[in-house]
Amino acid sequence: MLELSFMDQKIQYLNQMIEIIDSKVTIFKKNKSKIPQAAYVAEKQVLTRTIQDTIKLAEEIKPVPFSLINDLKSLIKQL
Repeated sequence: MLELSFMDQKIQYLNQMIEIIDSKVTIFKKNKSKIPQAAYVAEKQVLTRTIQDTIKLAEEIKPVPFSLINDLKSLIKQL
């Protein structure tokens, strides 16, 4: 029972991270031509690290959500 609860918490956290990434990436893509180069590089780096951390979390979930992981990896390439 404890394992199920722990996995449920990971899934909840993963869902929250996906929501955050979705909103941040949308704003980033919309404004990337307007922000200074240094800010662009810094924001891209933060987003990339956040997505990578989310991929690591997704890999801990059983069954592993491979399509989500692939989508997140593609998202990094689109930044």
